[in-house]
Amino acid sequence: MDIIKAYSFRSFVIIMFFMAFMCLLVNSTFYIISNAEVVLSGHKNLIDLVVMLQEKFRLYYVPMSAGIFGLIGILLWVCIRFVFVNLLKISDKEIIHKKDDIKVKVSLDNKEKKYNDRRLFLHLFSVFQREGRLMDFFFEDLNLYEDSQIGAAVRSIHENCKKVVDRAISPESVIDEKEGDQITIQQDFDPGAIKLIGNVTGEPPFKGIVRHRGWKAKRLEMPTLSSSHEPDIIAPAEIEIV
Repeated sequence: MDIIKAYSFRSFVIIMFFMAFMCLLVNSTFYIISNAEVVLSGHKNLIDLVVMLQEKFRLYYVPMSAGIFGLIGILLWVCIRFVFVNLLKISDKEIIHKKDDIKVKVSLDNKEKKYNDRRLFLHLFSVFQREGRLMDFFFEDLNLYEDSQIGAAVRSIHENCKKVVDRAISPESVIDEKEGDQITIQQDFDPGAIKLIGNVTGEPPFKGIVRHRGWKAKRLEMPTLSSSHEPDIIAPAEIEIV
């Protein structure tokens, strides 16, 4: 990975610079002490020791100390790099796991949304059936009845289903003009709210006749669905116990 390479190079340079500085500091200190011949002028044995240390310093101590500090720097760099790489791998795994968890959560949320949308769609038919017996009317064989009988039944179904619609969405017309009135459609009209039919050519404004006022929901009251209710049941079967 690029970040590992960049970190390895920079950390190696910093650590080796620090080790070189420490080596120079220690060697300089030892060199200053080994050249304290003036201070030790009254002590012949100490002077001889200092001279011997000077020779040893030049021949052995400088390269040895440089090698030791260099080796320590490399070992320190290897250890730090190992810890950093492991932490980076753990961090990558956690990020991957978080992404997987997010994907799973989004997938579950989408499934839950589709499930609730399906339940709400069927719930609408359930309410119409409960309030107005609409499903019974749809699947009734009307050929068995006279028109007058059908008209009487439709009046009751119409009234009850209208109450359901008013309670749920309070529908109102998209435009205020009455059907049959002339109207001018301006250039900034909403195609989602107004549908143009007939001889539609050129660019607005258009002059036309209202054929349908359209419908829109003034409000929307979504029902609270029970988690224990079977979503596929529109209306339960009714059994009279005798």
